[in-house]
Amino acid sequence: MLESVKEDFSQIFAIAGKNVKMTLRFKLNLILSLLNPLLGIVMPLIILGTLFTFTENFGPWNKENFVVYQFTTYQIMLIFQIVSRFQTSIALEKGLNTLTMILLAPFKKINLLFGIFLSHLALISIPFVTFFIICYFFYPVSIFTVFFVLFVFFLLALFFSGIGLVFGVFVIAKQRLVNLLNYPITLLLMFSCISLPFQFFPENFQFIVKLNPFYYLFNIIRLIWIEDNIIISFSSHLGYFIIVFLVAVISPIFGLKFFNYVYEKYGIAVY
Repeated sequence: MLESVKEDFSQIFAIAGKNVKMTLRFKLNLILSLLNPLLGIVMPLIILGTLFTFTENFGPWNKENFVVYQFTTYQIMLIFQIVSRFQTSIALEKGLNTLTMILLAPFKKINLLFGIFLSHLALISIPFVTFFIICYFFYPVSIFTVFFVLFVFFLLALFFSGIGLVFGVFVIAKQRLVNLLNYPITLLLMFSCISLPFQFFPENFQFIVKLNPFYYLFNIIRLIWIEDNIIISFSSHLGYFIIVFLVAVISPIFGLKFFNYVYEKYGIAVY
């Protein structure tokens, strides 16, 4: 049992270390990927900063706490990039002709998931922590809230890892379908109120947003922060928490099952 656990950790850290090293070979691409999400928060900061001179609030958001909204937007976008991290990591293994050896060796595919998962967290850690500290500086909260917010971010990363694994298997077996899959997930991101508050938009748009699970995943992080009371957050937004915990568990499991199914059916396509 202990030997099996040690072997699992060894495989996870081996995959993570390899991914980090390979990504750092293309430093400019990494830097650009960390900077691009900043463009998504600059304009909303300007818009909301201007609007709050004319109105006191949009729902729970006001001129004191809207910085939390925008800084968490950047952090969410960093975590969302794990979807593309799975695609590039698996594509790289495929290009180097090492993927077959990994998948045919005595190797648990869940270790592949956690290896890429861990490598992505390592690669985004510096900007993520930096913005987290800045956000805390502008809007301080209790240490319990800090740890709970980080825990929900962790669950969010697990959720996107499952999606990334689904995308990753198509990189292996059905490359042409990857772009088609990118469209719906991009639409979900667009209609999740990721950059501007829900109350900022007209009712027709709000109705669409309410159907989007991404909205609940993103919004609960912000609400936990500004409410700074875990008990109140749980009692007030129980539905949000149920969605978060369910998708964080279901997504990786589904991703692994789907990965195995597609890989066993189609194998590794050669172009």
